[in-house]
Amino acid sequence: MEFTTKETNPGVGCDVTACKYNTVDCRCSAQHIKVKNEKAVTKGETYCGTFCPRGTC
Repeated sequence: MEFTTKETNPGVGCDVTACKYNTVDCRCSAQHIKVKNEKAVTKGETYCGTFCPRGTC
């Protein structure tokens, strides 16, 4: 289970407006983030495992 904080993760931007952790200024407010795909070689092969649609988690 993830929890939001009142502060954002410094330097962690978020463009996914449908995620509940995305703030008004496009920052991530999750207490912890998970970057998935341990076999990734490029950033395009990674994805956020912390994503949670607004209103569902």
